[in-house]
Amino acid sequence: MKGYLILVVFAVLISCANKNGELSYSEVVERMVDLKRLAQLPEKGEESGMFSSYDRKSKYNDLSGTYHNWSANDDGLTPQYIRKEGDNMVLAEMEGPGAIVRIWSANPGKGHVKVFIDGNEAPAIDMPFRDYFNTSTLPAFSYSNLVYETSARGFNNYVPITFQESIKIVAEPEWGQYYHFNYVTFPDKTEVEVFKQNPSDEAKESLQRVNQFFENDLGQRPSVSSEPLLIEETIALQPEEKQSLVIEGKRAISAFNVEVNNIPDSLKEEVLRKTILSVTWDNDNEPAIWSPLGDFFGSAPGYNHYKTLPMGMTEEGMYSFWYMPFESLANIEIQNHSDVPVEYRISLKHEENPFRKNNYGRFHAKWHRDIMPVEEERWPDWTVLKTRGEGRFVGMFLSVWNPKGGHCVQDGGEGQHWWGEGDEKFFVDGEEFPSTYGTGTEDYFGYAWCVPNFFQHAYHSQNYTEDNMGHQSLNRWQIIDNVPFQESFEAYMEKYFPNKWPTQYATVAYWYLNSKGEDLIGTTPVDQLYGYETPYDVYKAKNAVDGEDMKILKNTGGWASNDVFVKETLYNKVSGHKVLIWFGRKNDESVLTTSFSLPHNGQYSVTVNKVQTKDGGLFSFYLNDQLLKEGVDFRSSNDQVPVMEKLGLVKLEEGEQQLKIKWDNTSGSGKRMMLDYLKFEPVK
Repeated sequence: MKGYLILVVFAVLISCANKNGELSYSEVVERMVDLKRLAQLPEKGEESGMFSSYDRKSKYNDLSGTYHNWSANDDGLTPQYIRKEGDNMVLAEMEGPGAIVRIWSANPGKGHVKVFIDGNEAPAIDMPFRDYFNTSTLPAFSYSNLVYETSARGFNNYVPITFQESIKIVAEPEWGQYYHFNYVTFPDKTEVEVFKQNPSDEAKESLQRVNQFFENDLGQRPSVSSEPLLIEETIALQPEEKQSLVIEGKRAISAFNVEVNNIPDSLKEEVLRKTILSVTWDNDNEPAIWSPLGDFFGSAPGYNHYKTLPMGMTEEGMYSFWYMPFESLANIEIQNHSDVPVEYRISLKHEENPFRKNNYGRFHAKWHRDIMPVEEERWPDWTVLKTRGEGRFVGMFLSVWNPKGGHCVQDGGEGQHWWGEGDEKFFVDGEEFPSTYGTGTEDYFGYAWCVPNFFQHAYHSQNYTEDNMGHQSLNRWQIIDNVPFQESFEAYMEKYFPNKWPTQYATVAYWYLNSKGEDLIGTTPVDQLYGYETPYDVYKAKNAVDGEDMKILKNTGGWASNDVFVKETLYNKVSGHKVLIWFGRKNDESVLTTSFSLPHNGQYSVTVNKVQTKDGGLFSFYLNDQLLKEGVDFRSSNDQVPVMEKLGLVKLEEGEQQLKIKWDNTSGSGKRMMLDYLKFEPVK
């Protein structure tokens, strides 16, 4: 009931929007939860884009009509800005009326970032960039579900910064590394209430309502109508059987829920990919929605619990709250292409369509992989969506298969470092250079530094993870930062790693499109839906404990990590492709303490597989405080050379073991240690 009351307040505020071109700050805030508004076709003057630290070497030549350095990838590694003013950098600058509706950074620093609104000499905000992501700095930023760092790193701020005439964002030195400023503009004659550090009471109430909804009520419908109609039906489908639900009249679907019944967990991955959801509006010849059922709800493979504002998978079932208006007929078809019988409980809420004919977009969602390849000079752009007409782009789901992990020097070019180096590029209404140009795939999805941790927030999630060595499942919903278009829209995500590596993508693009618009994405053959991923077996040493599986307990030396990949030429020699890396440090004790478990008691011969490097050092190994060997040499005249070395015999009890590694601070010795694994061979 609490969630319902919050939603009623949203509905009342939205319905009372001023018709005279005035837009209060509270009304802008309410757009953060207003899914119904997304169906309204954009007015003239509505735009969306992004200022970012993309690599400025990427350019389009107007005279020749060609792209240059299109794969450049020094995003944020060298200064990237519009221009410099003395020592300061202009990061964003534009005319209004509009709003900054999303700020993101991977590494905000102590240098001040100043926001100048409407030409005022005094900045509306002037503080260290890292404080833009701190809920204790400004009253306007004090909402922890709008201002946060994800559990996979990545700093996000979704508090709108509105302006009437102009905005200019200037960074002082040491501001940090990597930035996004997503903006929207309003129709020309709009008079918008300008951002204040200390918002009005009405604005605070709106921010607090949205914040509480995101904290407590994700999974509930963020809009209500007085008398929604409910359709509930259980659909049992034999292999290749299909059934349809039909809604007649001028209506709008506001909630779509599916419960998965009587399907074993072992089969859910295959069944949810081979069950197809197809939705056709108003007797069209082609479906506007076509997707494997699970992927449509924003996650794959299988059934993965998560909650965001418009989509989720929970104990109770899968939900979608995208608003889907139509003029006369909705045909919702579900077909089972798996080899086993399936059963789904379908729940649909629909209400009167409030929009005038030809004044709204119909909802589209299409699953695909590897469609509409670009010309060679546009590599590494990978097509997400191409469409023509009027509408709004509202987000994407991305399913990644990347079993090797690590780098791809041989094929990845400047994006060789990991699978997610690619930037998003959005072209609106035929523009030659994208008005949205990102800084990395994980940056688009709101996290950072390729951290594969699970996270879920209102607008984005990483809801399934195999630690960047298998499947990754990501989504991002662009609600207040939706991208309006009047003529056409094209979305690409750079993909540096090729399918043969193998790194393979599948996606669902979500958008609204007018009834006369062109949806250019067709359906995918059934035999290409499931099992298309190229298999790859990661080498794993037997009777061994990998360095990446060791827990770091204490470090009195330099940098240490158990999540570092070796170069790909060693993938058949280094177990799990990763090592435990550590650097000794002078003037310190320089001891690294780790732990791991052994399953059995016994006498063991212990061998280390070490990866020697040019800057390798000498290290002593202790197991459960017993010296195994001194002066283990990690040095080599070449870089990254795996070498096995016996450490000794030990008698061990099953359970947790403690490994200590001490840097031998010897003259002429380097500081690096790269440990692949310890091998424990039983000795009788």
